[in-house]
Amino acid sequence: MRAEVLFVWVGVSFCCALICAEAHEEEKQLPSNHARMRETQDLVEPGREGKHHDVEMSDEPAEVTEKTKPKKKKTPEEIEAARAKKAAEREAKAKKQKAPKPTKKPKLPKPTKKPKPPKPTKKPKAPKPTKKTKTTTMAQPDIQPPSLEEEQEKLGLNTMIPPITPKESVEPDLDTRNATSPTKSLSEVDPDYWDRIQARGRYPVKKEVTTTEVIMYIPEETTSVPFVGPWYEDYDYTDLAAKKQEEEEERVRKEKAEKAEQMKKKWEEEEKERLKSSTPAEPKKCPPLGLESHRVEDDQLLASSQSHHGFSAQRGRLNMQSSKNEEDMYGGGWCAETEEKEHWFQVDARREVEFSGVITQGRNAEQHEDFVSSYFVAFSNDSRDWTVLHDGYAEWLFYGNVDKDTPVMSQFVPPVVARYIRILPQSWNGSLCLRAEVLACQLPSSYRSENEVNPSDDLDFKHHNYKDMRQMMKVINEECPNITRIYNIGKSSQGLKMYAMEISDKPGEHETGEPEFRYTAGLHGNEALGRELLLLLMQFLCKEYNDDNPRVRRLVDGVRIHLVPSLNPDAYELAFEMGSEMGNWALGHWTDEGYDIFQNFPDLNSILWGAEDRGWVPRIVPNHHIPLPENVLNSTLAVETKSLITWMERNPFVLGANLQGGEKMVVYPFDMQRPPISLTDSRRWRVNSEMSEETWARIQRQNEGALRETPDDAMFRWLAMSYAHSHLTMTETYRGSCHGDDVTGGQGITNRASWNPVVGSMNDFSYLHTNCFELSIFLGCDKFPHESELPLEWENNREALLSFMEQVHRGIKGVVRDVEGNPLPNATVSVEGIRHDVKTAVGGDYWRLLNPGEYKVTAKADGYTPQTRLCMVGYDTGATSCNFKLPKSNWDRIKQIMALNGNKPIPLVPKTIVKTTASTLMADSTTIGMETHAKAQNAERLRRLRLMRSRRLQRQRSQARMRTFTTTTTTTTVTETSEDKSFKGIRKGVSMSELFQSKIIDEKLFNDLNAGKVTVSEVSEMNSVRKYLEGTNSIAGVYIQSTRETLSVYEAKSRGLLTPGTSLVLLEAQAATGFVIDPVKNKKLSVEEAVNKGVVGKEWKEKLLSAERAVTGYKDPYTGNTISLFQALQKDLIVKDHGIRLLEAQIATGGIIDPVYSHRVPVHVAYQRGYFNEEMNRILSDAGDDTKGFFDPNT
Repeated sequence: MRAEVLFVWVGVSFCCALICAEAHEEEKQLPSNHARMRETQDLVEPGREGKHHDVEMSDEPAEVTEKTKPKKKKTPEEIEAARAKKAAEREAKAKKQKAPKPTKKPKLPKPTKKPKPPKPTKKPKAPKPTKKTKTTTMAQPDIQPPSLEEEQEKLGLNTMIPPITPKESVEPDLDTRNATSPTKSLSEVDPDYWDRIQARGRYPVKKEVTTTEVIMYIPEETTSVPFVGPWYEDYDYTDLAAKKQEEEEERVRKEKAEKAEQMKKKWEEEEKERLKSSTPAEPKKCPPLGLESHRVEDDQLLASSQSHHGFSAQRGRLNMQSSKNEEDMYGGGWCAETEEKEHWFQVDARREVEFSGVITQGRNAEQHEDFVSSYFVAFSNDSRDWTVLHDGYAEWLFYGNVDKDTPVMSQFVPPVVARYIRILPQSWNGSLCLRAEVLACQLPSSYRSENEVNPSDDLDFKHHNYKDMRQMMKVINEECPNITRIYNIGKSSQGLKMYAMEISDKPGEHETGEPEFRYTAGLHGNEALGRELLLLLMQFLCKEYNDDNPRVRRLVDGVRIHLVPSLNPDAYELAFEMGSEMGNWALGHWTDEGYDIFQNFPDLNSILWGAEDRGWVPRIVPNHHIPLPENVLNSTLAVETKSLITWMERNPFVLGANLQGGEKMVVYPFDMQRPPISLTDSRRWRVNSEMSEETWARIQRQNEGALRETPDDAMFRWLAMSYAHSHLTMTETYRGSCHGDDVTGGQGITNRASWNPVVGSMNDFSYLHTNCFELSIFLGCDKFPHESELPLEWENNREALLSFMEQVHRGIKGVVRDVEGNPLPNATVSVEGIRHDVKTAVGGDYWRLLNPGEYKVTAKADGYTPQTRLCMVGYDTGATSCNFKLPKSNWDRIKQIMALNGNKPIPLVPKTIVKTTASTLMADSTTIGMETHAKAQNAERLRRLRLMRSRRLQRQRSQARMRTFTTTTTTTTVTETSEDKSFKGIRKGVSMSELFQSKIIDEKLFNDLNAGKVTVSEVSEMNSVRKYLEGTNSIAGVYIQSTRETLSVYEAKSRGLLTPGTSLVLLEAQAATGFVIDPVKNKKLSVEEAVNKGVVGKEWKEKLLSAERAVTGYKDPYTGNTISLFQALQKDLIVKDHGIRLLEAQIATGGIIDPVYSHRVPVHVAYQRGYFNEEMNRILSDAGDDTKGFFDPNT
């Protein structure tokens, strides 16, 4: 058994020897290009062979790899794999290996640092070809079983088989290569590469860990043949390399410096931007989107809810005005339903715009204070997803209004680009009501819009203040000195001049036969569009005239044009300072003294209509050029109004228009509304059987209760339509008017009295006091449009402005002369069927606006025989010429004869019948006409004489009744004697008998006075008597509770406690009730005394003297007698409203004053003496009139 085992071991050993020999033969054939290195023997087992270490000289520190001797021999496959791997590593290393540095000694590893063991779970990576991996091992006890050779040696079997001694060791050095064999390298792409790697990496199962210390030996120098390198290695490259290294370092240094500089600049720019963002940016200024001007249509406005159908989202436009009736369907703003939880007001811009701000305003109402005090703003592009504006910390809460009228602007920084915007109210006062305007800039677009305006006129489209306006007019005058002239028509209350520009071929003079035309604007300071349109019209006419525009040259050569851009410069400066969107509806509307210039003219309508009802027109009161009432210029007229009246009287204007704002229409007179004529009034118009059908129909409509129309109503309608239909958008009334329904019937024109009646308007005054036909043109809903809208407004109005001026040539024109060819100024030209005449100018020329047709025209002049002609007006351009020559009459001689007889009636001798011959019957028809006219004039003169005589007799009878009276208790007659006692009246003494006749004292007191039982002073102290002699109470002055100071009314005005208008009304009331009160000294003064003592300013002297006539009496222009305040009202000597106010003051202070006897009288006595009547009593006691007292509008 033992022999068999021994035989098996011998066989196995023989096989292993054969395999090793075969592997040794293959090893000799492997190529190697690497230099051989010596291996040091392991110090742990110095007796064992085959343990070698490779020492490699390189720039890197030497690495020592400890290898353990295998217990058995490797198979040929393992040896081949190890050799292939070694060859690949040497080949890769040769490509990257640098020249060795023999002077540098490799560093020894630190023996004190214990290396970390490799992780057993991590598969080791393939070693890098250029560097050997460091492996460190720890000494462990040899627990591996002995190998086969050891067993054989132990048993002595190794002596039985002779050993095979190969030429090289069993495990040759892997670095050794056969010099003659070709070089063969394996790569990863070879099929047996990884097999060999695995074979080489196979280790024994149990590995002995050795060496706690590694000692590296310096290899000894060999005695082999010295190595001869290439020829190019003999050159010294150190200087070149150093220079190249320096250049490379310099380049790197420059790059770093440039990079540092760029980083510094970038940091500085970022810091600058950061500082910019930290400072508040200037808000972008954008024009309004168009809510107020109605460029934003109704379907672009939407709201969450509405409290009433009259407070819809469409009412939420800036400066929207409510109707007078609160229950009407048109409210003054958008109001939300209070029960809703979410509230919003939305505007759709219909395209993406750049929103820059919002302007809010409260509800327009007389009795409510409703406004939004805070709100958020949200934006969207699809109306579904909304983004609330954020300020960087939270949602941006904007603060709104503090009252209902003042607009408040909130701006977005930066602007927001979106299509939709919503206002989300958060808090409000009263009800949730809002009016708003949105500021937005249009984004640039490559597409052209239909409504895009590119004005072709090179004009100055901007707003001009007083200084800029004056400079602009001066520049125009310098450009066109031959056709322009600048002058002023007066000064405002603050001393600013009201400039006018005349444009004519001969400026500065009136040419005979050339009509005069006027455009006025700025009656209300906040209506700036008319002002700018007239400045643009000046520039246009000057520029086009110089460019030989035939239409403009025809206008300038044929018409004397007057343009007044600002009639209220003080108020405009106030509105201009606030800006186009920040002024409310009323800011700048009135003058500095509180007057509305357009409604501040004398009321001539009441004078005319009263005379018509009495049948006095045209015999006593003319139907044209109605004279101004007495002292009307000293009454409550503004300084600007007086200047306008003087200017209108000085120039023979034919046609004119005043430009206003707040609506879009043209209105024509009459502007004043009057109750219809009573059908039972016996003094209504006497219808002439020869009047035209049109006049007859007009009178019938008025008698049936319609409005009073002008006799030239058809002409006024044509003039209004000529402007409205030439305007580009004025007749587009399908959306309604600016603040309600369309009242023009789609025509853009209406009668002012039927729309918004006013008293004392400029249009009515111009028609009744001069020859001028005046209209009001309302240019748009926005009174003060933004500067960016001026080009569009100019394009809309340019043609209308020119077309309306051309209407001055419509009708007839001519010159009235005498037979010698001398012009007759102030001659009257009347048209049959039209109850309104015109007068000739200084040169005898006239113009009468008429529609096409055939007319009978009559010219009349004092001292001349009238002449009638048939004039035809056609449809051609230009007025029809119709001249007159009037012969003289003998009316002047008749007046001289009457003057010689003291203007007494002259008995007429009846004419004898005289037989006429045939020659007499063939007399000139002109002589017959003259005789007929003379007879008519004589009849009229006799009628007037009889009327004057009857009035004189009636006055004498009344005076006789005043001096002699009959008592009711006795039949005796008491007559005034020389012993009649006198009392102190308002201005003069009052007799005892007058007090008795006025029922102030009774019969018993009268007899006691006669008997001397009571004295005059005792009777004067009686309250029942003193009430009528001195009055009961009066407005004395102003008392300041805080300082306990008493001031006169004028002093309170000077300190700003009362407005000028209120102060004047109070002082007029004092003057009309007897005296001006000095509350400081407790004295009653006449107007003269008050002015002399400084209680009243001299500037109000004339106005107070006019009011004082209510005490001293008015003079009847027909009889010369002194009449009372009420009688002056009846005769239209004073303005009705002004007279009623003075009459109320008299009644409030004790009674109506009798100016003849200088004391107050009871009401029933006033009835008897004609100082009062039922109609006036009804007016003063009307329950609907709540202005029975005086109030301060400031409080």
